[in-house]
Amino acid sequence: MIVVESLTFQRRLGRALTPAALAVLTQAAVCLPGRADEGVFGSQERLLGVYFFSRGPWDDTAVTSGGELGMSGTWKAIYPAPDDPRAGIYGLDAAAKWPGSVLPDASKWPVTYKNEQQFPLWLMAEWRAMKWSRFDLVFLDDWHSLWFNADLTPQPCFEGLMRAWSELDQRGEKPLPMAMFLETPFAWYQPKDGDGTEASADGIAELWEPTRTFLRQFCGEKDYPARLPLRALARVEVDGEARPIIQFWFPTWVEAGLKKWDAWTFRELRRKCRETFGVEPFIGVNQHVYGPEMVGGWNGKQPGGGRVDISSEAGVVDYDVAWWGGMAGPQVYPNAIAIGPGHWCPRQTGMKPVTLHHSPEYAPDQSRYEHCWRKVLSDPGNFRRRMLIVESWNNNDEGCAIQYSEPKDFRTEAGELIDRWGDTPECYMALTRELAPYWKAGRCPERFAKPQTGNGTRGRAP
Repeated sequence: MIVVESLTFQRRLGRALTPAALAVLTQAAVCLPGRADEGVFGSQERLLGVYFFSRGPWDDTAVTSGGELGMSGTWKAIYPAPDDPRAGIYGLDAAAKWPGSVLPDASKWPVTYKNEQQFPLWLMAEWRAMKWSRFDLVFLDDWHSLWFNADLTPQPCFEGLMRAWSELDQRGEKPLPMAMFLETPFAWYQPKDGDGTEASADGIAELWEPTRTFLRQFCGEKDYPARLPLRALARVEVDGEARPIIQFWFPTWVEAGLKKWDAWTFRELRRKCRETFGVEPFIGVNQHVYGPEMVGGWNGKQPGGGRVDISSEAGVVDYDVAWWGGMAGPQVYPNAIAIGPGHWCPRQTGMKPVTLHHSPEYAPDQSRYEHCWRKVLSDPGNFRRRMLIVESWNNNDEGCAIQYSEPKDFRTEAGELIDRWGDTPECYMALTRELAPYWKAGRCPERFAKPQTGNGTRGRAP
């Protein structure tokens, strides 16, 4: 099935955008086999996901605001005005698209869960924009102790997300399903013993408690009805069953987190999920960007000494991938790839100096994000992977977000050019929208197949 934008929308965009940008926005989408409307993806589908951050009591000053802390306006999320042709990306072009037929004031977005009225509306807008960008699923950053209570019931942050998703669903918009992306070391209600092996006094409580809490919102449990329909949960078909996607960030970080874990940890997690919910999870883990010789990832050295082999190659997990996907180009693993627009933190706090995490290995005539896509799509071997993950949608404080943002160059304090956003706020979103069909169809666009000469021309989507 081919989905084509309306001519009215095309013409309206054409008055505001360049011909090249218009070509991106009017690309036709290809729907591959699977039951995506039910949150289930086929066993042979290549998936495109994105990390979405909504976390912490400091969000209103640092994480997504572009305020005095965080990126200090360097990477500032903005939103189109209602009369901007691009407002339709967020549903900000018509009051009828909102509860009570009242158009929200996006001039003060993004907001946090502290704003009970605006937070669900902001989430609705972001979900629409992620779908417009042609993502298949959202990796929902789950900072467990801030999203759920100790009794496993939702806090206001997750309550707001449920309201937003349900509102879109009731409107027939078929919002993207979500997967759990657990901020592992910071996820628990204490006390925990930091040991996830069979010798642990509390077993795998560190992983099981947040996994159970998340999944029960969709699957329900005895005496706890599901709060969201199962189609809101991203699942992939494996051996004839739809397995929920869950991903674990680093097991240990800055002296917090697990000290011990092994293959039994994940066998036990699968067993407990099947016992409780009748199905195993589809498990992803984050590895250290510098490899198994570093403490931090799930594979390799552990804080307490010793080594473990926790990887998809060892058959322990279903996929593994590295954080900092845009730091040094694509992070390519056997079953998954991570890409992003870079990773740098100018003045993440008032006292912290500029911290640059990036590699100069990219063509000067293209953005780092486009460079990552080029490397992924121009190598046929990459199409053997199952998952392509973009880092991230809105982790603005670390300079690795692709959401609608104020166009700016990224420079060091000395004025050295790091990267260039582009000419329009939707630059990275539109690039994702253009190239997503190539990833899903396993094809390289013509402009990436040819040697680089300047900016080149955009190929036709499959």
